[in-house]
Amino acid sequence: HDDVSLSALRTHLQKDGQFENQDSKVTESCANPGRMTSLFARVFRQASVTFEQKNAERLLTNLQSLRALMEQLTLADLNLDPAVVAAETFEPATKAPCTFIDIYDSDAFTMSVFVLRENYTMPLHDHPRMHGLLKVVAGSVRIQSFSEIDRREEQDADGTERRHVLVNVEQEKTLDAGQGPEGGCGMLTPTERNFHEITAIGGPAAFFDILSPPYNADIPVYGKRACSFYRKLLLPGDAASTDGRRRMVLEKIPTPNHYYCDTEHYQVPDFMYAAGGE
Repeated sequence: HDDVSLSALRTHLQKDGQFENQDSKVTESCANPGRMTSLFARVFRQASVTFEQKNAERLLTNLQSLRALMEQLTLADLNLDPAVVAAETFEPATKAPCTFIDIYDSDAFTMSVFVLRENYTMPLHDHPRMHGLLKVVAGSVRIQSFSEIDRREEQDADGTERRHVLVNVEQEKTLDAGQGPEGGCGMLTPTERNFHEITAIGGPAAFFDILSPPYNADIPVYGKRACSFYRKLLLPGDAASTDGRRRMVLEKIPTPNHYYCDTEHYQVPDFMYAAGGE
């Protein structure tokens, strides 16, 4: 499968047989349904303001405000049960290596949580013309990001799908929930750190992310955004570095067989229902 829409992850994985339906087990990811912190409500409101089209001129300022709020988020703020990220949860042989928790989905942005098994790497993937913020709320993750050089269109001159991307290799980054706000909040833009792979280190890890526009939202001329996966190709000799930065080529590949998710139900707070999300 070449493309995956994470905003429609449940439908895609169920259709392709990569989805373990947790609903039949009546799993519940919320520690105390209906109870949310004011911080999470503030994050949601700031995201709504940040990605509203009428506020486009203030996007960079609003992004920094949103990032500052997200840096403070914890698992408890999201009202998630710590059991969802416990090592014991991933012990069964039938357990998927990744758990997807859909929190909010609108035309402007999505909110979700991914929980990764210890040492599991979410495969290298892209975020077409998107902004994204990522906050680790349990455990630690290592993120390797890449930034495209001389951005080109999604299709080559002959109209075929583009399969190779020349990128700069960004400095590897570790985000740790145990460091609180000092643990940081990762951010990607349409031109910077727009490709990444994420590995849970030292135990299972969970991260909360916001993406805008969502996967499946339209790109003019080219249609819906889709999540594509890549492998890394080394460049020979001098071509592998310039201006002190490493470079490599990313080659588009089908969805790796090892990447599949199960899901957990999330009790959506009232303030999100009022906003008209899903």
